[in-house]
Amino acid sequence: MKDKEPEPQAETKSEAMERLRDRTDELELIISSLTIFALFSLPGWLFGKYADVYTHLSTSLVIASTLGTALLAGTCYGLAACFVVHLMARAYWVGLIGLRTAFPGGINWSRTPGLGPLSRQFYRDTLPDLDTVIQNTDRLASSLFAVISMLTLTVLWFGTILIVILVASGTIGARFGLTNAGMGIGTAALLLVFLGVPTLVYLLDAQLASRAPRLRDNRMFAGLVRVLRRIAGLAYPQRLVLPVQLTLQSNTRPVVFFVALLISITFIVIVGNARATGWRNFTLSGEFGYLDTEQVRQGFLSTYYEDMPSPLDRFRGWPRIDSFNQSGSFVRLFLPYQPLRDNLVLDQLCGSAEEAPDTIACLRQLWTVSIDGKPVSMTTFEPAERADLGMRGLIGLVPLAGLEPGLRHIEVVWNPSAIEKAAPLDDRYAQINNRYLIPIAFAPGFELPLD
Repeated sequence: MKDKEPEPQAETKSEAMERLRDRTDELELIISSLTIFALFSLPGWLFGKYADVYTHLSTSLVIASTLGTALLAGTCYGLAACFVVHLMARAYWVGLIGLRTAFPGGINWSRTPGLGPLSRQFYRDTLPDLDTVIQNTDRLASSLFAVISMLTLTVLWFGTILIVILVASGTIGARFGLTNAGMGIGTAALLLVFLGVPTLVYLLDAQLASRAPRLRDNRMFAGLVRVLRRIAGLAYPQRLVLPVQLTLQSNTRPVVFFVALLISITFIVIVGNARATGWRNFTLSGEFGYLDTEQVRQGFLSTYYEDMPSPLDRFRGWPRIDSFNQSGSFVRLFLPYQPLRDNLVLDQLCGSAEEAPDTIACLRQLWTVSIDGKPVSMTTFEPAERADLGMRGLIGLVPLAGLEPGLRHIEVVWNPSAIEKAAPLDDRYAQINNRYLIPIAFAPGFELPLD
C-alpha cells in the first residue's frame, strides 16, 4: 500500500484559498463603497457633538476630547482617501478583467494608427501585457486594503495611549499652574519611548548584533534587546499589526514601504489638527491682512447676537445679547459661565464653591458691564440656564434710557480684578483678562433694518 502524497492535499487547500480569494474581491468593493461616504461624513458629526458639550467640560475632558476628535477626524479622512484609491484600483482591475475576456489577444500591434515603427517597437518593449497589469493592480488593491486596517489599529492604539498620558500629565501640571507644560513633558516622554526605544533596538540588533556575532551569544546584551523590544511593542498591537506590516514590507520595497507608512501617520495627525482648528476658527487663510482677527474683535462679531447663530458660537463662551437692533429701554445680556475658563479665577476670588457664602455674588465678581462708559450694576444680574445655547451663567438688563439714537457700545470685561502685569493663574490662559465690545444699533420707537 502506497503512502499518501501531500501534493493533492496542498492543491486542495490552494484551490479553496483561491475560491475564498475570489469572494473577497467583491467584499472589498462593497466595503469600500459603503465606507467612503460614512468616513467623510463622520468628522462633521463628531465636531458638532463635541461643540455641543465643549463649554461644560473640565480640563481633563477637554484634553481627552480635543485630542480624540482630532485623531479620529484625521483617521477618517486618511482612511477615506485610502478607500477612494482602493475603490479606483479595484474598479480598474474589474475593467481589466473584462477587457482581457473580450480581447484575449491583448494589443493588436498591427493596427495601431498614429504609431510609427520606432514608437511601436518602444511601446512593445516597455508596456506590460494585460495579465501583468491585472496582477499588479490586484496586488495593489489587496495590499492597500490590508494597510487600511493596519493604519486604523495603529492610530487608535497610539491615540488611546497618548490621550491617557496627556490627561495624566495635564492634570499633574494643572496643580502647579502648568497645564500646557505638563502636557508637553508627557508628549516628549511618550515620543521618547515610542520613537527612541525602537530606534535603539534597531541600532543594537540590526546594526551591532548583525555585524558583531559575539554579541548574539552575550546573555546581558540579548536580555537588554529583549526588554527594549517589549517596551517598543507598547507602541502598537504587534500580534495584529506586525503580520500585515512584515508581510507587505518583505514583499515590497522595505524602505519605501516604511517611509510611506510614516508619511501616512503624519498625514493623519496633520489633517486631523487642521480640521479641528478650521472648525473652531472663522478662517485659516492668511489673506485677511487688512482685517485680521484682532481688528474684527473690536468691531461687529455675530457671536454676540443670539439671532445670528453659527457653528462657531458653540465653542465660544462669550457674552450674548438678543439682537444688534435695539428699540426698547433695555438690552438683555447673558454672561456665560464656562468651568474650564472660570473655575480657577473663581477659586482665587472666593476660595471654592463649597466655601463661598454666596456663589452668585462670586460669579458677579467675574464680570463688569458698561454702556458708552456708564457702569451697569452687577447686583441686578441673576442666575440663568439657557438650554437653547447649552450654557449656564448670569442674565441681566443693560439700560438704554437717556442714550441718543445711533451706534452704541456695550463693554463687558471678564476678570476685571486681574492686574495687567500679573502672571496668569495657569499657562493655558492666553490672556489674564478679556474685553468684549458689543455694538448695538439703538433706534427707540421703531425697528432699524440691518442693511
